[in-house]
Amino acid sequence: MRLTYSATLLAVFLLSLPALASAQAWIELSPQQQQALAPLSGEWNSLSEKQQKHFIGIAKRYQRLTPLQQQRVHERLARWSKLTPAQRQLVREKYKSINQLPPEKREAVKQTLRERHARKHPAAASAVQPATPAK
Repeated sequence: MRLTYSATLLAVFLLSLPALASAQAWIELSPQQQQALAPLSGEWNSLSEKQQKHFIGIAKRYQRLTPLQQQRVHERLARWSKLTPAQRQLVREKYKSINQLPPEKREAVKQTLRERHARKHPAAASAVQPATPAK
């Protein structure tokens, strides 16, 4: 029994090596990437390669943002990093369900969420305009 358990652990570890080897360590990020992704610094090395690529994409756009937008990115990343895996999954599912709505309903839901956020954060709401869709 003990040997089976040890063998299973070893197999799981060995199967995870390629994923760990291709993930990027925090210290390998550029200073600009580290600045953009600072709220994730504590957990960066434990993120999967797919998650890291997603966040590196955010970091690429970060330098072009206004200071207020950069602040919002940091706040959102900080909130995300504090969520449990179950809470993150729930957020992903809600996001997916919203994106599956017809465009007019999706926009109505997004507007409701913007209004809810504006009530909770009045100072930020007055300075932030909704993003316009890329054409």
